[in-house]
Amino acid sequence: MPTVGSRMDDDAEEARTFAQAVQARLAEDILCGGIAPGTKLHLQSLCESYDVSMSPLREALAGLTGRGLVTQEGQRGFRVATATQEDLREVVDTRIHIETLALRLSIMHGNDEWEAGILAAHHRLQRRQRLDELLIDPLWEKLHRAFHVSLIAACGLAPLLSFYGTLTDNFDRYRRLAVLAAGRHPRPKATHGAIVKATLARDTARAEKLLAAHVRDSADQIAELFDSVDMSATRKPRVRTGIPLANK
Repeated sequence: MPTVGSRMDDDAEEARTFAQAVQARLAEDILCGGIAPGTKLHLQSLCESYDVSMSPLREALAGLTGRGLVTQEGQRGFRVATATQEDLREVVDTRIHIETLALRLSIMHGNDEWEAGILAAHHRLQRRQRLDELLIDPLWEKLHRAFHVSLIAACGLAPLLSFYGTLTDNFDRYRRLAVLAAGRHPRPKATHGAIVKATLARDTARAEKLLAAHVRDSADQIAELFDSVDMSATRKPRVRTGIPLANK
């Protein structure tokens, strides 16, 4: 028979899980441009839009603040993080340092299973060509992230991988915002295959150089799109599968 303590633990775990689900929905809306940069987040409106009470909503917003997607303005509440060229440059520089370090460690420690994971992730990404008529293709987004994660999966440092996830969330947010506002995708050079080849050959210097150039090339094109449009005037995302967007 469950004790009072065990029921309390179960209730607390259920509350945490619910808050995490709310955070995931809010994050998706922010990352996909459903809630524009700089938007003031009115708590009562969010409670109604997401059918959630105030406590898990505040917990979700605190988590998003830690991920850099939301800012807290003292006692004035929360706001979606702004989007600026300066912040984009900082995200890009930090991502390159972290991702190339993780790649170097993975090349040092990776085994056959790691190599097979890279080949499988690359194959799946190649088979899913991003369609021009879809400004946001959720499956391509998932496969593209999985490919980059596969390269660094053997680094052996869980905190580094967690921080990398935060960085790529912010990087992808800028890419999606730029794409939605400009109505077209950036066209970075096709270097995934070369990165895979150098990585599996354990050619650390070349693999790092190619990966850094790939991220920088993508970032430069995002910055050009960013510079040519009003980032707060993003279009409604066109997606293959429905992503629920918050009411604004």
